[in-house]
Amino acid sequence: MTDEKNDKKPAKVTAKAPKDKEFPKLKTLSYKEMYNLVGKFLQKAIPIKGAKLQVIKGLSNRVAIPKPPCVVLQVIDEKSLSSSETRYTDQHKILWSRSQITMSMMFIGTENAEAMQMAKAFTARFNDAWASEQFEQYDSILFPLYSDDVKIEPDFINDEGQYNDSCSVISYFEYRPEFGVCANSAKEVVMDVNLTDDNKGG
Repeated sequence: MTDEKNDKKPAKVTAKAPKDKEFPKLKTLSYKEMYNLVGKFLQKAIPIKGAKLQVIKGLSNRVAIPKPPCVVLQVIDEKSLSSSETRYTDQHKILWSRSQITMSMMFIGTENAEAMQMAKAFTARFNDAWASEQFEQYDSILFPLYSDDVKIEPDFINDEGQYNDSCSVISYFEYRPEFGVCANSAKEVVMDVNLTDDNKGG
């Protein structure tokens, strides 16, 4: 007579973490991408007749400033505003946080487009609800907060040794980057489950 109990093999239950390609795309921005977003806003916020406004994403050593009118952007600080928060997908845990981005903006003007006029046009629109409406259209995680008053820069000298018409503004943004954490952190978990004999008498 065959022992049915001995013929039954243990069942294996496995659980594997998702592969890298299955992980959701996280929302994050490089500084270059931030400059591009702010550049889009500046093109709308500062109308100039007869000239094209150039937006420069930071300056490197030995790189000359282009022909004005132009705006030079430079991130000068980034600090945390809150502890991390959590959201979940079906398989993943996503952490995100709020940071404050501080960006310096140097406005360099000409006779037809003075630096002060450009800077004031920017601050008036940046500190208005219109700015939030514009950034919402970009579907981004960078949000305008406010800007400081315009500061005149009387000692700014170009590469030809000439004084430029220039002023600066410090602006602040809220940034909400995401950081991924896999909820199923183990690479593989294997459990042996012994089958019970349902036909066994009491």
